[in-house]
Amino acid sequence: MVRKSTLKRVLLIAVAVVITILAVANIRSILHLCGYILWLFIPFITSYFVSLLVNPMADGLQKRFRLPRGASAVLVIVLTVGVIGGIVSGIVWKIVDELKGIYEDFPNIYTNIRLTWYEVTTSFSGIWNNLPEVIREAANGMYAQVMDWIANFAKNTNVVEFAGNFAKKLPSVFISIIVFLISLYFMVSDSETVSKAVRHPFKNDFLEKAATLKLEIKRYVGGYVKAQLVIICIAFTILMIGLLLMRVKYALVIALATALVDALPFFGSGTVLIPWAVVSLVSGNVSFGIRLLIIYLSVVLMRQFIEPKIVSKNVGMHPLLTLMSMYIGYRIFSIGGMILGPLVLMMTISFYKVGIFDEPIKFVKNTSLKIKREFENIKKLIENEGE
Repeated sequence: MVRKSTLKRVLLIAVAVVITILAVANIRSILHLCGYILWLFIPFITSYFVSLLVNPMADGLQKRFRLPRGASAVLVIVLTVGVIGGIVSGIVWKIVDELKGIYEDFPNIYTNIRLTWYEVTTSFSGIWNNLPEVIREAANGMYAQVMDWIANFAKNTNVVEFAGNFAKKLPSVFISIIVFLISLYFMVSDSETVSKAVRHPFKNDFLEKAATLKLEIKRYVGGYVKAQLVIICIAFTILMIGLLLMRVKYALVIALATALVDALPFFGSGTVLIPWAVVSLVSGNVSFGIRLLIIYLSVVLMRQFIEPKIVSKNVGMHPLLTLMSMYIGYRIFSIGGMILGPLVLMMTISFYKVGIFDEPIKFVKNTSLKIKREFENIKKLIENEGE
């Protein structure tokens, strides 16, 4: 008969396989749970990372002016939060103001889109009539879908309701900000204790790996993120200046949206500017269309000259891996995944180089060998029983 120990091992292996399958099948629920837990600790996690940034400034104030640690912490927090908060608040206020203007002007925008489409189709009526019926039906179908989406958006969007929901969330946001500021003060004023508390549960070899991992992430992920942020800021500046000189309404929102689209791989600012320029040229506004094309060329030339130097030649990743990570990221997280995918891949490569996956890989190899041996033993026992 088959030994009990062998059956026990097979049962354990089967349970492990079932648990793995269930975990993979419910990966979204697991990720949602992890996200919820992370969201609960967001004020403390954010304050910890901000404290790492402002601690050097607090150290400098404390040494130079011989201030108590608590006083230097308060000064640094007030200066940092005041300056950054003021800039961010001003930008957000302007964006909200322009979005409000867009919403109020939505009927006119909707009417202009319909008129522009009519002008374009009229101008190209000869070419349009000679196109295959399938292409015309597809174009009309896409146009109808876009117009239906715009109409439904205008119909279903209630600014009053949105403002009410936002007002309801304000107390929660305010409490989170207060908790963030208080925890930031404690983490800056008593940085040594916090640092020891964070390091205490971990062994020295883990801390060494963490330090190496920090360098790897700074080299790959940090460099990539910093490069993209710099490029987005430069593209936004070019777009903003150009649109303001052209006296375009809602220039800030349009420039910001176009700069973010420009950061997406395979899209670029041409996704917004080229159709806009073509429609302007066709509808008779030639000078406006040419100026849009000049802005587009300026952004493209900026990317050609600046991006290679900032990104440092693709941060060491093979183009095929980059393409795969962008596609998988897109399939899981939609458009934003095209940026998130390469970042996750870079972090995974950094983890692998540091040796974070050594033990899991070793465990999987040993487990697979054990499973293979157990199945061979079961096969031999069954063959012996048959004899």
